[in-house]
Amino acid sequence: MHSSDQSEREVDIVLIILDMVRAASPSVTPEQASEIEQRVRVQFGGMRTRIAKRKKHPTPEQREKAVQDALHQSMAETPIEEIAKSNGISRRALYRYIKRGT
Repeated sequence: MHSSDQSEREVDIVLIILDMVRAASPSVTPEQASEIEQRVRVQFGGMRTRIAKRKKHPTPEQREKAVQDALHQSMAETPIEEIAKSNGISRRALYRYIKRGT
């Protein structure tokens, strides 16, 4: 396989991902990696792809903590923006969690 030191325009994401998988799991043999590469190229070859960045979503426990913080802090008149920021979420998300119950 090729290394990931290719230019930005010529990046082969399939090879980069397979290199990362092999680095993380040495039990993947070069033959297995080659077979996976071929299957991916048959299924997706010629397609343009978009790789979306994914935000880390709060766990149910983190959402529950944010709701509890909001309910307890509302009595202390702490601004909702402050509560949301301290929990690493937006004000809108905090209101959504409160409305849903978590």
